[in-house]
Amino acid sequence: GLRAAFCRLLPQPPTIGAAAAMPSTEAPRATKLFIGGLTRDTSTKLLREHFARYGRVLDCVAMVQPNGRPRGFGYVTLDSPSAAERCLAEPQLIDGRHIEMKRAVPGPTTAAVVYGSGRGGRGGPPGGCQ
Repeated sequence: GLRAAFCRLLPQPPTIGAAAAMPSTEAPRATKLFIGGLTRDTSTKLLREHFARYGRVLDCVAMVQPNGRPRGFGYVTLDSPSAAERCLAEPQLIDGRHIEMKRAVPGPTTAAVVYGSGRGGRGGPPGGCQ
């Protein structure tokens, strides 16, 4: 009757499928390293080639000024913390120079920089979400 029809409209409890029942395998965390003391000739390509021997390089950049002049530092993102630890455990020589390495410290998020009003708060468009 009416009660049975009403019950069919109610959401059913979720069933546990095969995918949900399997234990989750946690993906390795990418680890970003700051690379300092680079020579003016050190390129992004050279950084990538150097750090590829420690693991998969997910991202790599030798920083330059807007006019194209090198800034003397860069960042390398490796696919796992263990790959980063192997790099940090031994002195690195790139372009004939011993370089400084440490874990990169996250800065402000791009969204806050792009959408911030400059008047404090947490960023986002002025007036909040409507």
